[in-house]
Amino acid sequence: MVLIETWQHTLDLASDIALECLKTGAKPLITLMTDRLWWKALEEVPEQYLRKTPRHMLGAVESTTVWIGLGGPEDPTRFREVPSSRLEPFFEADKPVIDKTVERKIRSLQVLLGDVTPQRARAYGFDYARWLKSTEDSMRVDYPKITELGRKIASRLEHGSKVHLTSKNGTDLKFEITRRPAHVQDGIVDEEDMARGLVSTQLPSGKVEVAPIETTARGKVVFDSPRALKGRLISDLELVFDKGRVKEFHAKRFEDVFREVFSATQGDKDRIGHFAIGLNPRIELIGYPSDELSLGTATIGIGANKGNGGLNDSSFDFSGTIAKPTIEIDATALMTEGRLIL
Repeated sequence: MVLIETWQHTLDLASDIALECLKTGAKPLITLMTDRLWWKALEEVPEQYLRKTPRHMLGAVESTTVWIGLGGPEDPTRFREVPSSRLEPFFEADKPVIDKTVERKIRSLQVLLGDVTPQRARAYGFDYARWLKSTEDSMRVDYPKITELGRKIASRLEHGSKVHLTSKNGTDLKFEITRRPAHVQDGIVDEEDMARGLVSTQLPSGKVEVAPIETTARGKVVFDSPRALKGRLISDLELVFDKGRVKEFHAKRFEDVFREVFSATQGDKDRIGHFAIGLNPRIELIGYPSDELSLGTATIGIGANKGNGGLNDSSFDFSGTIAKPTIEIDATALMTEGRLIL
């Protein structure tokens, strides 16, 4: 039973996926959101109604075995005009649905092609044709090879405890991963993945990720790759950690956007929650969440991480990527300036 969430610009893709589902004996259910409805709702619907949990979606999730998301809105520009406090009720309303998908171990897939639109490219200053080609090329990779490399890295992480992440741009961060499972994101969620607690993936794919022990991060991380957020491209963001929490942050450009979103969200938003090592050789760094798939990079995130085996419960999750980092596991090099040592 496959739930496919689409937007108006991904209807053809949703139809194609639904057809493939039917050919295998799966039964698809397609839900539609449009940019017009999304922005109108944010502008006109009273907050108490935005906070209502969609119980019919909870009912649908009870019968769902696979969830596929296709990305949206098509044009994120108007996020710049909408206070983050208006977005928080949406997250609160959907939280029981998301928690239910984790509880029931519903396999989920995010198809990143839905994010690649001319409007989004204009908003963030990306070259649309290049972004689209990079995304399509990065889906045509040697998945068995990525899986093999990912398992080697995962084994090093799972046999380790203390991580030290540094880079030439000033990153110097230490944290622990003791007894936390390392998940290989290779585009497939199989029975072994589910037994280990991994129920989600994405296309394109290619990373090893682990949820750090939430109270252990200390030091600072400086993201030399920008990151898209709320219609803006935040550059040179620096997070300073103490006892696992972000105690201060700075950015050269659009720090105010990060601050506004961070302040409006709830829960363990300031806890370290995510550590990933990229595996995909065809991903280009542009400043989008797909950057964390790029081979030779490391990614650090904060906020929600229950879907990855962590303990953080939050409506916020944010991550940034470091190009060519050096990574030591228990004082032994795993990566030196972006080059893996296995």
